[in-house]
This record gives sequence, structure tokens and C-alpha cells, in this order.
Amino acid sequence: MVRQLSLLAGCAPSPAAELERIQLGRGAWIDHQPNWHGEPDRLLDTLAEVLPWRSMSRPMYDRIVDVPRLIVSFDRDVVPEPLIELTERMEARYGRPIRSVGANLYRDGNDSVAWHTDRVPEPSDCVIAIVSLGQPRPFLLRPPDDQPVRRFVLGDGDLLTMGGTAQATCQHAVPKVRHAGERISVMFRS
Repeated sequence: MVRQLSLLAGCAPSPAAELERIQLGRGAWIDHQPNWHGEPDRLLDTLAEVLPWRSMSRPMYDRIVDVPRLIVSFDRDVVPEPLIELTERMEARYGRPIRSVGANLYRDGNDSVAWHTDRVPEPSDCVIAIVSLGQPRPFLLRPPDDQPVRRFVLGDGDLLTMGGTAQATCQHAVPKVRHAGERISVMFRS
């Protein structure tokens, strides 16, 4: 795959910004930490090459549609080598076991994910941590109680975690954009 590397690729990673926890109400919260992963270009290249990416179709609007991105997912006991250390870091950080790890490969601005909540065993108390690799893309979060939509531009190495009741009370999306380079989001679900 051909992509433009960050101008800082190969340089010492910049220190991560402070973690910001945002309370959304009704027990939902998000953590946001830019530059959380110190070597995002290397991890993106590794994951793009070694993960068994696949395209999918699913029923939607009374028909079968192609999912507009490539997908891969693993149960905790079969997480591949490049993701084992990150999985362990998430378990230590949030003090709970990670049940599954998934990833989405957004090839360009046409790849997206519509408004949704993740299917998790405990939507009223779960953690879904997302590490964003590659080109920045908007990540939208629709909080509970008619709060305005929150917009994050997740860039290379950023961490965004949805926790508490976020999967029961909020929705999130990655919209299509006019121009975008390759991006991988890696999701760690408790």
C-alpha cells in the first residue's frame, strides 16, 4: 500500500498529551488522549500487512449492502502478536479484561461507519478503547439527553475510549469525507 508518512515519521515520538476524561451524563464518559501511541506509522504498516482483512455485507434497509471498510476481529484468546501488548496495556489501564479486539481499515474518504452503538455483553458498563492510526478522520459522538454532537478529529496514535453507559446511551460514527488517506482504528472491547 502506498501512503504518505507523517513528517515526523522516524523521529522520536512527541510526549503524549494529557488524558482528558469527559463526563457525558447518565453514567457515560469518554477519555481522549492525543498522541497516545508512540510509533503509530510503524504499527499501521504492520497491521495493514499482517491482519487478515476482509470485506463484508450485512442486511440494512431491507436489503444486503456492502460494509464500506475492511474489517477484522479476534476473541481475546487469539489476538495476533502485533496487538497482544496493546491489549494488555488496555486491560491494565482500565482494570478489566478485554473480551475482543477488532480493527477497521478505512482505505479512503468513501469508507465510513454510520451512527451506531457497539454490540457488547454489558452495554450499561463497558469500555471500548480505540487507537487511531494513519490519516486523521472525524469521529462523531452523539451523547445522551439531547446534548450537541461531539466531534473529535482522531489522528495518528490518538486514543479515544467510550466507557460506563456510553454504549447504552450514546451513538458514534465515522462519516465519509471528501479526501482522506488510509486509516486503521483498533478497538479493544471489555
